[in-house]
Amino acid sequence: MKNHTKTTGRTPTSFGMFRIALMSLAAVILIALAGFACGDAEGGQDTSDEPTATAPADEHVDDADDHADDADAHTDDADAHTDGDDHDADSHDDPEANAYLEAAPKEALFLVDMSLFSYAPNALEAEAGQVLEIAIQNSEAVLHDFTIDKIDADVHISYLGGTGQHEHEEAAKDADVHFALTEPASGIVHLKIHEPGEYVFYCSVPGHRELGMEGTLIVTES
Repeated sequence: MKNHTKTTGRTPTSFGMFRIALMSLAAVILIALAGFACGDAEGGQDTSDEPTATAPADEHVDDADDHADDADAHTDDADAHTDGDDHDADSHDDPEANAYLEAAPKEALFLVDMSLFSYAPNALEAEAGQVLEIAIQNSEAVLHDFTIDKIDADVHISYLGGTGQHEHEEAAKDADVHFALTEPASGIVHLKIHEPGEYVFYCSVPGHRELGMEGTLIVTES
């Protein structure tokens, strides 16, 4: 009788080892394929929908431009208001506002002297619409002035000597006509009076009017 034990025992062992090797090889291949798949997924990821880093900066630039435009608009408004204020300003505040009166033909000429707390003469007469030239001189080293509080007229004042600056100037700021001399000197007041009436002129230096330094400008219809 033949013995078959060794032959039948070796065959299953060799086959098992072959299966193990084959499974190991398949596992290695699968791991490698998985690695390649992961790499492709990461490298090929679509970023087209992601916001760019410069987008917020662009938005800030646009906002800054908008603010700059607003600032320019406010500046234009301020300039417009300033122009309006200049247009509405009282012409008495501008010493050259009625400079045309210097060269205009004069229909009435007067010389007024301020001294001894009086005006000489103390009465002047003219017609409405005429251009008046009143030459005024201070004959003493005492402050005197020629003031008319309210008069509807074009006014231009020029100094030929001396100065009109004095300590009570603020009190006379609202007067339509205010000509002052602090020392012996002279100057000219030009007037073109639009409305007839009687207008009082006086010295606004404290105490001088009370001592009689006052006169009347009579304007009749033309």
